[in-house]
Amino acid sequence: MFIFFTELIYQIFYKKTASGDRGSLCQLRNFIGRIDVHGSEEVVQKYRAHYSFIDDCLDAYIVTACLHLLDLSDIDEISSRKQTLFDILPKEEQYNFISQISKEILEKYIKIPNDLPTLLTEAAAMDTQKRQIEAMFDNRQQRYVCEVCDRQYKTANGIQRHLRDQHQWDITENTGVNIPQEDYDHIAVYSASFMKCALLLRDTNDAYQLGDGNRILLNSKLQMLLSRVGNHSKYQLWLFRFMAYCYALLTPKMAYEYLWNCTANLQGNTGHNIPNDNLVELLVQAVKKKIHAQGSNATYKSARNAALSLQIQEEILINMQKEMEKKKTGHKRPPPSKLNDIVAMVNELMSANIFERTPGREFSNFPGFKDVYSRVKVTELHKWLSENKERLSYECV
Repeated sequence: MFIFFTELIYQIFYKKTASGDRGSLCQLRNFIGRIDVHGSEEVVQKYRAHYSFIDDCLDAYIVTACLHLLDLSDIDEISSRKQTLFDILPKEEQYNFISQISKEILEKYIKIPNDLPTLLTEAAAMDTQKRQIEAMFDNRQQRYVCEVCDRQYKTANGIQRHLRDQHQWDITENTGVNIPQEDYDHIAVYSASFMKCALLLRDTNDAYQLGDGNRILLNSKLQMLLSRVGNHSKYQLWLFRFMAYCYALLTPKMAYEYLWNCTANLQGNTGHNIPNDNLVELLVQAVKKKIHAQGSNATYKSARNAALSLQIQEEILINMQKEMEKKKTGHKRPPPSKLNDIVAMVNELMSANIFERTPGREFSNFPGFKDVYSRVKVTELHKWLSENKERLSYECV
């Protein structure tokens, strides 16, 4: 799940460049020297490095947006907009002050343009038209009958064309947001789109770590739209069916159990959950390792025994280590400090005036950049959803 999402972000926002568009991901990668980041083609092989870079870039963008909002020229400068005696205020008042600044950043720098309400309106209009056309179907005649002139048609497309051409029905098309291209600051749109995707990735990762089923379900709606933009049809179908099971196909009890059992915890304590598909992958790799160790003696029976005894062997090993108080040898490497890289990226973004609004401005490598959600073709998406709903109606009886 996270690998495909990280790969999608690189597909949209990362393009190799010689000169570098100041503020773009590739330019920031070159600026701080992240030599282990190479774009979407190596996300699978070096996932941690690529995810870490996305995470650091998101922090840098958010800090820069905050500095621009508070009209600060340096990260160490003291803002005139501050809460008196902030450190001794009650936790609730501290939270409210920070929350207000966060909401302003969200409205001013991330929700531009905000295409989701438009997508929702267009999809709702298409649903209404679809239900009206379905109501014209005569089961006895097995025909669609026009409610105005009683003309009959075999297919829904036929009566839809008739209603549009003969009765001036306003058949909804994918119009998108009607903002002239010259009024866009495409660099601001690039920054906003990147923060939308990176924040969604971070929030989804946090939801899985905490095993928060409600947040996982909520984020899956946005992920399905992005998977369609990136032509990840397998993940789009999986996310659609995940929502279909939770909202419609399962009983309330089964849906609740399914929703809150999307993760597994192998280490205990809060924040250590992993997605079930990651757990399956770990188990598969462990079984493969045991079978590989058998060499030419591996058979179907030995592979089956390895798979069935894997968990028991792991539990025995853990219990023996606890009883013997065995500690891992060697020194643990300290976690790398990313503060210097983030501060350097913030200074670079500020000097590039990444959040200034200049109509017509754009990156040379991303000419006419459009927001990711504005790329969703609502007509095609609605057709795809309708077809898969019909498919589920007879596959999951």
